Amino acid sequence: MSEREKELYQKLISGQKSEKRNHKLSRKKQQKVGSSHENNQESETCQILEQEPPCGLDAVAGMDELKLLVKEAMINVVENPECASAYGIRPPSMLLYGPPGCGKTFFVEKLAEEMGINYYKIVPDDIASPYIHGTQGKIGERFKKTFENAPCILFLDEFDAMVPSRTEKQDSANQNDEVNEFLCMLNNASEKGVYVIAATNRPQIIDKAVLRSGRIDEKIYVGMPDEKAREALFRLELSKLPVDDNIDYSKLALLTKGYNCSDITYIVSVASREMFNISIKEKDKPYKTITQEQVEKVIARKTPSVSSRDIKVYERLRNEFSPLETGCQTQVIGFH
Repeated sequence: MSEREKELYQKLISGQKSEKRNHKLSRKKQQKVGSSHENNQESETCQILEQEPPCGLDAVAGMDELKLLVKEAMINVVENPECASAYGIRPPSMLLYGPPGCGKTFFVEKLAEEMGINYYKIVPDDIASPYIHGTQGKIGERFKKTFENAPCILFLDEFDAMVPSRTEKQDSANQNDEVNEFLCMLNNASEKGVYVIAATNRPQIIDKAVLRSGRIDEKIYVGMPDEKAREALFRLELSKLPVDDNIDYSKLALLTKGYNCSDITYIVSVASREMFNISIKEKDKPYKTITQEQVEKVIARKTPSVSSRDIKVYERLRNEFSPLETGCQTQVIGFH
């Protein structure tokens, strides 16, 4: 039995309780964590790690430029309203675009947690309707709710499906009306305390009128994780699990070139599942720790979700939508 396994076993049998959640989370409104308190005692009994998972933007690995942008343009403005009013500034609306699986949705969720304000998410199915003008009415209702509960973040996921380019075809009249409704609702929503952030994998099909300033102010490319970000992602995810002390995170990052955030999440999940099944077969013994060799074997069996050809397509889109943006290729974030 290794020293690491002995340490984990002692913590398990003694029922050691984890430290209280970081003070930072206690001052937030704690979106989506209310249900966790119901099984608090059970979770404490099973806890084998000393630290709680990071919250807010601390749970985001990499993407330093976007973190700085939201800090200066959103968080500081919301936290200092009188000074912001004196300078006549308000948080900008944003479009996050790029390859799938790079954490755009996760980033927005953690930003809302960081800011401690109301958070609303809309996906295409939320506003779909079989009735004529039904979708248009739902769009208005959703925005009205956010205006009544401002300040808040309104996250529009799969934005391309909500506001595709309008056409002159007669059978697309209803869809054009829906896009027009979005144009109306998006106009200076930030002045009403609704901070709009949209995400898409296909920015090229979004109606151009939607992307003008005042509706969508910032267009930010969220690309594939670079080596530094991949290492941070492995450290973040494996920190929650029983692992060997000699994990070589830099080597794992080198082995996963071309893998996105979701791929790394899956790799860690598979390695964890394998060790779980080994551990439950050996009752009354300590949990087995995840090893470097085991993670490397999982990586060898997993191919990247996004092909090199797809990445080239997204780089061309980046040159079209964010030609003046610098350093975007390293803008990636962590995962759950």
